[in-house]
Amino acid sequence: MKITNFEKKENIINFRISGVDVKYLNALRRAIISEVPTMAIEKVTFYENSSILDDEILAHRLGLLPLKTDLKTYNFIGECTCRKKGCGKCTAILTIDVKGPKTVYASDITSTDKNILPAYGKTPLVKITKDQGLKIEAVAQLGRGKDHIKWQAGLAAYEQNSDGSYNFILESFGSLTVNELLLKAFGVIKEKISELKDIKLD
Repeated sequence: MKITNFEKKENIINFRISGVDVKYLNALRRAIISEVPTMAIEKVTFYENSSILDDEILAHRLGLLPLKTDLKTYNFIGECTCRKKGCGKCTAILTIDVKGPKTVYASDITSTDKNILPAYGKTPLVKITKDQGLKIEAVAQLGRGKDHIKWQAGLAAYEQNSDGSYNFILESFGSLTVNELLLKAFGVIKEKISELKDIKLD
């Protein structure tokens, strides 16, 4: 296997790879888009929403915000010792409490954990006018892209060149650095191979 033309720019990595079967590239691609866990908003409670957007629409917008993710601290809620009750080891609480007139941005969200915040603070959520306001509490937890696109960590694709090599491109959506995403994807593949080795066939 040989890797050349390696380039990294912000949240994007691309390189040319040769001497490898396409099935391994596809395994990496699938791990990146489906298996690498990230944090995303799963539950939203509205205490006030006098904006023009219905609760359901605003909750959907919040759910699709890429959140910076700390994989070393958090567990999947289904695997946590709190037995799905939600604790500091598996959930982060995000809040919005603002009054108009203003444009509400992702940067207006505060969190119980400074490491779990929107990756792009300038993302607009809704405009509110005078006498309008938002008071929201949201619960973020780990998930995988295969369960819902809001947990998809990034995008990956490849194309074959005339000489049999492949151009591979990887983009992180901001929840993880592109380096973290690539390394975690390799880790996922390694874990799955280990699980296969442990299967006892009769």
